[in-house]
Amino acid sequence: MVMFCRLSLLILVAGTLLGDIVIASVGLLALCAAAVYHNVQQDTPQEEPQEPGFTA
Repeated sequence: MVMFCRLSLLILVAGTLLGDIVIASVGLLALCAAAVYHNVQQDTPQEEPQEPGFTA
């Protein structure tokens, strides 16, 4: 995953330096996709709150 992030950042920088908006956009899209994937992997499912039993 780290290699994918580095490669997409390299594509983004190369596209910016070359002045090619398509290459830069592909690099930015890949970088954002990697960030979203990493964020989703960090999320842990939250346990539902337990309702207290009926007390009279």
